[in-house]
Amino acid sequence: MHCLKLTAPVLLSLALGTVALAGPPLVCHAWVSTPGSVFEALEPLRSIALEADDSPANKEKALAKLAALRAAVKPGDAMSLLKAGYWATAMHLIGVSPATDGPELIRQAVELRSDDAEYHVIAAMAYLSSDKAAYQKHWQRAKALAKPGSAAARNLPEPGLERIAGIH
Repeated sequence: MHCLKLTAPVLLSLALGTVALAGPPLVCHAWVSTPGSVFEALEPLRSIALEADDSPANKEKALAKLAALRAAVKPGDAMSLLKAGYWATAMHLIGVSPATDGPELIRQAVELRSDDAEYHVIAAMAYLSSDKAAYQKHWQRAKALAKPGSAAARNLPEPGLERIAGIH
């Protein structure tokens, strides 16, 4: 529902001749996923995030999911950090949770998988609307690491997207 809530601004923006996002790329845009990819692992979370703000019951479930994912973080386990960070960031971006530590959890996951383009793509999307320098750092690293045609290369945000997302 969150993505639909932004329809009017998108239409207005398009009518005015500027490009706009239909919602945060971390949540609202379908990813290219391949078996065993980070995107495949996060897709179930992305799918349910789209409905997390539809009702009070869904918000409660989303917050419980956040607590469960945080509790499931294992030291040195990049995927558990990435899942918790992804969910915390997504819930913050769509207004379900005030928690702002999601990108930090994602950053910790990236430190454990610093040569994995897919982790950097997720980090770039997480920082897209909040931190231009971090977005650029992860975007550039993902671009350098991504093999042509890979899931990472196909999911990499377009250059300059941070201007559209309104970060300075």
